Amino acid sequence: MNLKKSLFAAVSVLSLAPMVAFASLSEDDYVEAAWMTTRFFGAQRSGQGPNWVLDGTNHTTSFLKDSYNGKDVSGGWFDCGDHVMYGQSQGYASYVLALSYAEFRPGFYDLYTGDYTDYKASNDYTRKGGKSNGLRDLLEELRYEADFWVKAAISSSAFVTVKGDGNADHKKWVTAGMMSTLGSGDGGDPRSITGNANDGFTPGMASAMLAVMARVDPDSANRKKYLEAAKVAYSYAKSHSGVTNSGGFYESNWWDGRWKDGPFLASLELFRTTKDEKYKTEAEEWFFDLKFASGSYTRLNYSNVVPLSVVMAEGVFAWPPQAGSFYDAEQFLSNIYQKKAKDGIFMGETGGGGSFSVRSPAGGAFLYALVSKFYNEDKYDEIIEKNVAYLLGDNSNKKSYVVGFTKNGASAPKSPHHRGYYANEDPGREVDSGLQPPEKNKLLGGLIAGDFNSGSHSGTVSNWQVNEVCVDMNAPLVGALGYILSKKAPVTMENEKEEEEEEPQDTSDVIPGVVNLPGLKLFQSGSEITLTDGSGNVFDVQVFDLNGKMVKGFKGARKELSFTLESKGVYQVRVTARNARRTFVVKSL
Repeated sequence: MNLKKSLFAAVSVLSLAPMVAFASLSEDDYVEAAWMTTRFFGAQRSGQGPNWVLDGTNHTTSFLKDSYNGKDVSGGWFDCGDHVMYGQSQGYASYVLALSYAEFRPGFYDLYTGDYTDYKASNDYTRKGGKSNGLRDLLEELRYEADFWVKAAISSSAFVTVKGDGNADHKKWVTAGMMSTLGSGDGGDPRSITGNANDGFTPGMASAMLAVMARVDPDSANRKKYLEAAKVAYSYAKSHSGVTNSGGFYESNWWDGRWKDGPFLASLELFRTTKDEKYKTEAEEWFFDLKFASGSYTRLNYSNVVPLSVVMAEGVFAWPPQAGSFYDAEQFLSNIYQKKAKDGIFMGETGGGGSFSVRSPAGGAFLYALVSKFYNEDKYDEIIEKNVAYLLGDNSNKKSYVVGFTKNGASAPKSPHHRGYYANEDPGREVDSGLQPPEKNKLLGGLIAGDFNSGSHSGTVSNWQVNEVCVDMNAPLVGALGYILSKKAPVTMENEKEEEEEEPQDTSDVIPGVVNLPGLKLFQSGSEITLTDGSGNVFDVQVFDLNGKMVKGFKGARKELSFTLESKGVYQVRVTARNARRTFVVKSL
C-alpha cells in the first residue's frame, strides 16, 4: 500500500544528524543476516516442530502434552532462551513479523524448506545447505506460530497466554526436548497453562497477527482459519483488560497501562483484511484511549507498542497521535529516537548489561522502514541501514550482536543464553560448565541483549543481561532487514497470492504541500471544547461523528472558538484555514 503523505506528516520536524559513512556491507551480507535472523524462529519452536537446533539430539520434539481443558495447545515459539511460552512478548513479535512480511515481502527470500529436511539431507546447516521450496522462509516461520494462535484462541472466554512456569523451567540447563521428560517440578510435562487471564493485550496482538496472515497467506484454507481465529482472539481481547502477570518474568505493571494497543491493532488489521467498517469504528474508539503520553518517551518494545500504533494509525487511517504537541508520526518517532541518537545510532535507552540495548536501533529502524513504505519515500533509508549495520558489526568495536554473524570482519557473540543452542541433554550440567554448541548451531541467528559500553562480548552464558536472545528482539531486526533487501535486491515469486487492491483511503484530511497549524491548540473540559490559535489565522471548524455525519459547523473564527458537544461519543474536529488543515479526535463523556 503506497499512500500519499497525510497533512500530519507533510512537514517533517525530524532533522537527521550528519551521517558517518558506514562500512560497506554487501547485498549478500544483508541476505546472510536476514537468513540467519529469520531461521532463528525455527530454533524457538515448541511442540512437534521440527526445531532445527534439536536435530541430532535424542529428543527432537517438546511439550506435546500442552493442553487446556482437554484441548491441544502445543506448539508456538519459546520467548527467549528458556522453554516457557510467554504470549505477552510472543504476540508482539508475531505481529511485527507478520506486518513486516505484508509490507516488505519482496525483501524476504526462499532459501530453505520450512521443515529443515534440506539441511538434514545435506548435513550442512549453512546457507549453502538449504534448498528453496517455493515459499518464502519468513512465511513458513510465521505459519508455525499462526497455527499455535489458532489453537490458543479457544473462545471469547478462553485464550492461552502462558504455557509453563518460569521458576521450574529455569532449574535445568537442557534442551526443550529433554526438559519435557523431567516432570513438572523441573519444567517438564505436564505444564501449567494459563487460559483465562484478564488480558486484552496478548489476544489483541495475536488477533492482529492472524488478521495479517488471513490477508497474505497464499493458501485459501489457511486464510480462512486464520481469519476465524483472529475474530475469536479479538472477541476475547474486547471482553478483558490489562496484561497477564507472570510474576518475576513479565510483570503487568511494566506496560504502565498500555494494553489497548493490542485490540487497537487487531481492529485495524481486521478492517484492512475484511473491509468491514465496524472494525474501523472500533479502531477509532480504541485509538482515542491509547497511552500516547507515556508511550512517547520510551522505545518500541513488547511493553510499549504505542509508537507502532501511531505509525499504523497514520499510515492506514491518516489519524494523528493524540499527544500534546505531536501532530504526526515522524515527530512522535523523533522524540523517541532521533533526538536521542548518537552519530545517527538510536541509543536513547541503551548502555550496559540489562538495558537490552539492541531494542533501540532495531525497533527504530523497523518503525522508520514502515514510515518509508507507507509514504513511498527513501529519505530514511540511510539511517535505517546505518542502525542495522551497527548491529551487524559496523561499530567502533566491530561487534556483531547476532550469534554467528561474522561478515565484514565482525566478532559475533559465542555464549548466548539459550538452552537449545548447546544441545545439552544432561540435567546434571550447569549453565557455566563449559558447554559448547554443535557446529551446526553456531549460526543461531539470535540477536543478543547486548552491551554497548563494552568493547568485547561477555563469555558467561548465565549472563542473561547481555547474552539473552528473544523473539521480540529479533522480530524488528528481521523487519528492517526485509525493508533494506526490498529496496536493494527484491525478489519475486510465482503463484503468490496478490493482496486485494486496497480500498481508497479517506483523504479528506490530506492537503498535499500545505503547512499544518502548529499554533492551534485544543482544550477539553467534559463536553466543552475550546480551540485557540495564536497565529491570527481565520479558521473554519467542522465536527463529525463516527458515521461521518457533520454535527456542527463554524465559519470565520479567529483566535478562539468554544462549543459544546451535546451527546456522548467520539468525534472528529476538523479545523481548516487557508492552505492548512488539522484534525483532532475528541471523546465526549
